[in-house]
Amino acid sequence: MNKVWELLQEEDTVVLFDVDGTLTDYSYGTFHAHHDLDFTPEFRDVNIYADCQRLLPMYSYIKKHGTERIFCISREPHGHEAWKTEMLGRLYGIPESHCFYTLESEDKPALALQIIKDHFGDLSPKKVVCVDDNDVTLGMYMKQTEFCTAHPMLFMAHIQELLGASAEA
Repeated sequence: MNKVWELLQEEDTVVLFDVDGTLTDYSYGTFHAHHDLDFTPEFRDVNIYADCQRLLPMYSYIKKHGTERIFCISREPHGHEAWKTEMLGRLYGIPESHCFYTLESEDKPALALQIIKDHFGDLSPKKVVCVDDNDVTLGMYMKQTEFCTAHPMLFMAHIQELLGASAEA
């Protein structure tokens, strides 16, 4: 993982972040990680992103790296795209044009390939890191792309470095 961390420190690296469980803590419920209305029709009318807090290691990394080469790919079957996009801008400064959504996780690798092609042309796949908290999704990235992959815990492993950089800014 040190090689991936080193790659993440290079200013020309493109990072594709998942959102739920990666840039948010995914604690939307009262007694459960999921909202109590999750998987019900009423869930579509609840802005679960309204009071999300930024995750400091992720925020420190994004602040240092800048948002020009930061993109988000998120599974969103509930119609919460606008609320999620607003939250990403408010907490991390990620532009709306860098937020992409799909109904199925299986579509994330193809979407990642398209984002890189559209924004960076023939960029080396070894200059792209896909960060996701789901091991199955990370496996799909690994099998369907040549991109590097990382779990958000990598940022936690470097929390002192990240928060030290944030305190200096």
